[in-house]
Amino acid sequence: MLEVIRNRRSIRKYNNKKVEEEKVKEILKAAMQAPSSKNSSPWEFIIVDDKNLIENLSKTHHRAKHINGSQVCIVVLGNKERFIKAGKWIQDLGACTQNLLLEAVNQGLASCWVGVFPKNKRVEYVRSILNLPNKFVPYALIPLGYSDEKVEFIDKFDESKIHRNLYKGV
Repeated sequence: MLEVIRNRRSIRKYNNKKVEEEKVKEILKAAMQAPSSKNSSPWEFIIVDDKNLIENLSKTHHRAKHINGSQVCIVVLGNKERFIKAGKWIQDLGACTQNLLLEAVNQGLASCWVGVFPKNKRVEYVRSILNLPNKFVPYALIPLGYSDEKVEFIDKFDESKIHRNLYKGV
């Protein structure tokens, strides 16, 4: 598992190889294993593989253009009917999305977390593109594909960010 964590990168260039359904299913299984407040599991997903919809989702904001090159885009949604404690769903969906990204690496796929929530303009744009009922809150877009970039390990460990017991300043 540590190798998967170390090899996860935000990849924005994908080739044209089709993403297998069974890999998408395994990715979603991993996403749903995330912890959630009071076991509420407030997430739902839309698998988008229609090229026109993918192109429209790539227009969500200026940092989403690369979605257009992906074969599949998973839309991570919060379901308001399962928001038990105010604000906890945001953490729940964060954990869920991280699981999704890690399993994508495990499946040999590339991905990139494209934020939607909390920007109202982005939320409403995605809601309109997908004709979502109000009970769903678009949280993130995760394009999936086979990488057209070289993935290299980048050591992000920084011992200066580790503190014991009490914070004593720098």
